[in-house]
Amino acid sequence: MPLRYVGRLFVAGFFLAPLLVAQAPAADSPANVGRKQLTEYLDHLAADETAARRAVVAGITTRAQAEARQIAVRKKLIGLLGGLPEKTPLNARSLGVTQAHGFRIERIMFDSQPGFPVTALLYLPDSKPAGGKLPAIVVAPGHGPTGKTSDYAFSSVFAMNGFAVLDYDPIGQGERLQYPDPAKPGATLAKGPTGEHGEAGLQPTLIGDAVARYFAWDGMRAVDYLQSRAEIDPERIGAFGCSGGGMMTALLAAVDTRIKATGTACYITSFDTLLPSIGPQDAEQSIPGFIAAGLDFPDWVELATPRPYAIIATTEDMFPFAGAQKTEAEARRFYQLFGADEGLEFLTGPGHHGNIRPIMPRILTFFLKHLQPGADAANPVLPPPPAPGASPFAPPPLPKEAFQDTPTGQVATSFPNAETVHSLNLKRFEAMPKRRVLTGEALKGAVRQVTKVSTSRTEAVVTTQEALSVAHDGLITLRSELGIKIHGELFEPHSPGTHPAILLLTNAASAPLESAEHKEMSAEIQRLTEAGNVVLALTPRPSPPGTEETKAPILGVFYLSELRAELTGKTLMGMRIDDTLCALNYLALLPDVDGKKITAQASGHFGLVLLHAAVLDRRISHITIDHSLSSYRSLVEAPIPIGAPEDILPGVLLHYDLPDLVKALGSRVTVNDPLNGTDDLSLNGLTLHP
Repeated sequence: MPLRYVGRLFVAGFFLAPLLVAQAPAADSPANVGRKQLTEYLDHLAADETAARRAVVAGITTRAQAEARQIAVRKKLIGLLGGLPEKTPLNARSLGVTQAHGFRIERIMFDSQPGFPVTALLYLPDSKPAGGKLPAIVVAPGHGPTGKTSDYAFSSVFAMNGFAVLDYDPIGQGERLQYPDPAKPGATLAKGPTGEHGEAGLQPTLIGDAVARYFAWDGMRAVDYLQSRAEIDPERIGAFGCSGGGMMTALLAAVDTRIKATGTACYITSFDTLLPSIGPQDAEQSIPGFIAAGLDFPDWVELATPRPYAIIATTEDMFPFAGAQKTEAEARRFYQLFGADEGLEFLTGPGHHGNIRPIMPRILTFFLKHLQPGADAANPVLPPPPAPGASPFAPPPLPKEAFQDTPTGQVATSFPNAETVHSLNLKRFEAMPKRRVLTGEALKGAVRQVTKVSTSRTEAVVTTQEALSVAHDGLITLRSELGIKIHGELFEPHSPGTHPAILLLTNAASAPLESAEHKEMSAEIQRLTEAGNVVLALTPRPSPPGTEETKAPILGVFYLSELRAELTGKTLMGMRIDDTLCALNYLALLPDVDGKKITAQASGHFGLVLLHAAVLDRRISHITIDHSLSSYRSLVEAPIPIGAPEDILPGVLLHYDLPDLVKALGSRVTVNDPLNGTDDLSLNGLTLHP
């Protein structure tokens, strides 16, 4: 049977307004055009949310209103985290002391949750304070693999100025790797700290938590530990961190009012400057729904008001300095409403990310002034300048044993039965009340709520006149959402009358014409069309899929896109469902399509897209999916998910699991070769079945 090739399909829209976006080197290549459109689309949503938030904050004119916002924002933030764990015994233990020049380092461990050890160092100055009790500072390291060891320069200088310092290993750093490589002691299967954090963040998201919950709680238990020490003044505890440690410090000060002075370095900016530049960077920095909930960077500072706060920024930081300026200006007005303008300091200096050595005297002065009343804050003790040509990354001048708490250098290998984020999350999931099984409209409502689809009605906004416009090169344009184009191909039999239609979701639809995957797809489409079917093959957004920075191979190249989507209250899957329903609308309007005989096929991540779309829209009479995740429970149970970010839906397991969708579809679905959470989920839409 002869067939008519209609052309490569584009689902297109329009930009709301011009947006200048700093792209990665390959972002403007043809292969990345879909990724660029997706990023700009999400950034526009974020811009609308942050503008609305600024208007709300601008309307606050009294201290009472500011305090009311603090209460509401803190409650909202803790809700986004998933709540905080209950306090349990610290089981603190001291593991030995190393004497240094003017201070000593005590190696300690404590449990932030039962069986979940935190490895830490306590720096104690040799000199006795005049009042008998020491002020203290919780120091959170940046994203370095050595964790607390890398902070020796900061912690030692604080100790030389009379502070006790508790410097601890964050999750996924130092001695607390969550995914250690059994073949390489001290190495991680997740490539590095940001990969560790990203992988650890996947499973908590499925049960409505954020991995930042664990980071916040570690910091709060560090404060508990300091308050348990007889030599520490419990009313004079501050917090400091740079880079990733800056985020942990901002989070700690926001949720724990026991922090009396806060220094957050090389992190504070604003989302309207961050997203168009380097974008979201890490799981604990990208709490799902944060922007959509009306929150932005200034809220970290404003939640601490009127407690003393230092925003520490370098002018050429990758976290945009212009954003730090915006946040400081807004927070300044907040502090003024409390009559505490002098409590907010903006400590800036030249240089790139983390170059705070030139600012260190001012940082010390800030903490001396607010935590050591009566000290000579204007003349802090400074370490000797580094030797000319010395590396700023030189190891500390003490033996390795002074910084290592565990016998093997890792909690995971020293204490094989210790808890991990994965095991704690699994226990939390299993302890949750049994979920009510949803059916019918209740299930559809849950799918819409969880996936964040834009289309409340599946019947659409598209008309054939809008949809069909064949250019000289055979391109077809179909409107889906503003600023989005999805690529595909449409084949129609040449015979008259109406025909069954098949919708294929596949990356091959946007692959180069000469590629093997495209040729394989074309051969299959030709076979289907010769059998009398109208066939529409397309790649849901981003189309073509393109690429982005990879935090770890096991996370794949959609992790940061999913973080960006979650921040704005969207999901990658939900947007792909929107594209699928739009394509279905287009098919249903074609005069040669029998609207009662539309089926669909997809593999991998696109299989889950199709599964959700079929629940929402009964016009899909049958779907066939293969090599797709079989259940979110199995993903929660998996020790180390591989290639999972595209499948992640925040809070999905509070409402339904994938078997619920399969059951609801009944005879309308065929599932081939389902994958367990322990399988590699990287496959996405390259397999085609008859």
